[in-house]
Amino acid sequence: MLRMAIRLLGLVAPALAGRWVYRLWFQPLRYPEPAREKEWRRTAQSLDVEFHGQRLAVDAWGTGPVVLLVHGWNGRGAQLGAFAPELVRAGYRVVAFDTPAHGRSPGRATSLPEISEAIHAVARACGTVHAIIGHSFGVACAIYAVQQGLKVNRIVAVSPPANVRWLTQSFFTALDIAPRVQEIFNKKFEADFGADLWQRFSPEVLARRLDVPGLVIHDQDDRDAPIEGGAAVARAWPGAQFVRTTGLGHRRILRDPDVIARVTAFIAG
Repeated sequence: MLRMAIRLLGLVAPALAGRWVYRLWFQPLRYPEPAREKEWRRTAQSLDVEFHGQRLAVDAWGTGPVVLLVHGWNGRGAQLGAFAPELVRAGYRVVAFDTPAHGRSPGRATSLPEISEAIHAVARACGTVHAIIGHSFGVACAIYAVQQGLKVNRIVAVSPPANVRWLTQSFFTALDIAPRVQEIFNKKFEADFGADLWQRFSPEVLARRLDVPGLVIHDQDDRDAPIEGGAAVARAWPGAQFVRTTGLGHRRILRDPDVIARVTAFIAG
């Protein structure tokens, strides 16, 4: 129904359709939290972190150097909760949070710069961050936060997209957006964030300037974010390690024991 409504509106009023699609771009969907994530959160300590006058949903496990978990678009912090037990056993404090307009955190719309600001807010509340693990769109937000001054010793990028162009084109394809409406969207996007946003927010571009050791992990069978994105980020990132998995897809990779062990060893290295 949504795709049909946008298509029909695009035929008669493309400018209006472009503005509608642009608003939708910033509005993540909230999905039900599975039982395993509720169980992970049950063992966590809740933290109070204020952000723009509201409270972010933040959970923490263990004590020691901080490892910050950053989920992807439409996700939740607890999606990365499977990393917590082994990292805690290795002597780390693991902190996960629902980014603005996601999960239990307030808001209806958000953006990469705002999520990166939220990462800084959580980091300030937790103290020095030793490592950051990002998943999917969360990788872009995490790397941008580092470029904006967040100090970390290790970065793990799981299933990252290569660039913002790919993200917008995937969004257009999912909603069957007509070329004229795409053009209006892109002009509005550039007017609000700058014509250089395509480079400024793209992981493969940001990675070129990273001087932090990196581990990029991507699954060969990822249908949400093809492995070419992770490979491009790893190639651009000086000295980064690239690990290719098979059969795990875009989300099960976050719960795979071998992946968790590899990430823990890298963070502790």
